[in-house]
Amino acid sequence: MVTIHYKGVIIISIRVKAISVILSVLFVFAGATYAFAEEPNVYSQGNSSQLSAVTKTSFKKASVIELLPSSNMEIMAKDITDSSVVLSWESNNSYIGYKVCVFNVFKNDWDEYTQTTGNSVKISNLSAETNYRFCVLNYLTNEVLGAVKVKTALKKPELKVMDKTSKSITLSLGSHSNNEKVIIYRKQGNGAFKKIAEVAGKSTYTDKNLKGKTAYSYKAKTITKNNGETGDSGFSSTVKTKTLLSMGLPSVSGKTKTYAYYTAVTAKGSPQYKLLRSGKCTTDKETGIRMYDGCYCVALGSFYGTKIGTKYKITFSNGKTIKVILCDQKANRHTDSNHQYAVNNSDIVEFYVQKNKIPKGIRGDYGRLSKFSGSVVSIEKYVD
Repeated sequence: MVTIHYKGVIIISIRVKAISVILSVLFVFAGATYAFAEEPNVYSQGNSSQLSAVTKTSFKKASVIELLPSSNMEIMAKDITDSSVVLSWESNNSYIGYKVCVFNVFKNDWDEYTQTTGNSVKISNLSAETNYRFCVLNYLTNEVLGAVKVKTALKKPELKVMDKTSKSITLSLGSHSNNEKVIIYRKQGNGAFKKIAEVAGKSTYTDKNLKGKTAYSYKAKTITKNNGETGDSGFSSTVKTKTLLSMGLPSVSGKTKTYAYYTAVTAKGSPQYKLLRSGKCTTDKETGIRMYDGCYCVALGSFYGTKIGTKYKITFSNGKTIKVILCDQKANRHTDSNHQYAVNNSDIVEFYVQKNKIPKGIRGDYGRLSKFSGSVVSIEKYVD
C-alpha cells in the first residue's frame, strides 16, 4: 500500500503477503531494485560525497522478495529542510537494531547510512530540492522493513549584511540556481514586514533610499516553478541592522591626512592606551597604521564623538571608502570652533601609526597614498 502523507513525502508500507501472492506479482516487481535509478536528482552524480556518514561499502543487493517487508512498518519523514530530514518508524515486531540506507542510483544499490537501536534517525548533508529514497532494514538479516521517498526543501536564502551607509543596506542572499527567485521582505523598527523586491540571478541586493540611524529587519524566501508547480522554501532567519548616521563636514577638503605615533599614548589607564595596546590591535604591514577589528585607528575632532571605540565609514572623492575606529580625540584647542578639523594642517583625519613601519614618501601626509587620496566627502557613524 502506498500512502501520500504530505507534500514531498510518499510513505511505502507493505503488509506480509502469502507466498502465492508474492509469486503472482513477482513479474510486476521484477524491476523494483532499478526503478529508483530512473529518477533525476536522486543521491547521484556530483553528490557522491554529500552524505558524509554514508559508508563506501554497500550491503549485498536485495532481491525482489527481500524488497517486500515482512512486517507492517510505516516510515515517517518529518522536519524536512533543505539539507536534512528526520526518519522515524513504528513496527508491530521488535528488532535488536536497524540499518538505515540511502539508494545510490549509479551503483543501482543501497548504501548504508547508519545503524541504530532506536526508532528514528536524522539524515544530514543532503542537497536542496532533491529526491531521495531511504529504507530501513533488520540489522541481523538485512530484511527490508520499509522505505520512504523524500524530496528536500528549497534552499532558504542565507541573508547577511554585506555593507551599509546612512541611506542604503546591501544584503548577501547566498547562492541560488537560475530558476530560483528570492523574495525579500523588510520592516522598519517594530512595524510589519512588507515585500520590497524579487531578485533572480543575483547573489546580492541593495536596499536604497533609507533613513539614517534607523533600525531595519529583513527576511526572505526562495520560490521556484517547475512543471507548473510552485516551490516555496519558507522564510530565512531574520537579519537586523541599523543604517549609519551621516555626520556634517567642515568647509575644508580634508585632503591632508596627518598621523601620530601610537606609542605617544602613555596613560595606561586610559581607553586610548587599552585600545591601541590591545591584543586585537595590530599594525597594517602595507601602511604602518594601527588597526583594530578591521578598522584603521584614527583621531577625529570632538564634533564626531568622544567615545573611544566608535566606528565610522569615511568616503573619499576618489570613490574609495575606509572603516575607522576612534582611538583618540583631537584636542579642542587645536581644532576649529566646531571641532571638526585641526587648524594647522586643515586635516580631518589623523592616523595612528607605528613609527618604523611608515611607508616611504608619506612626508607627513597619508593622503599621498592612493587609497587615502582626495577630499573627505562623507563621514558616517556606525550606531549599532
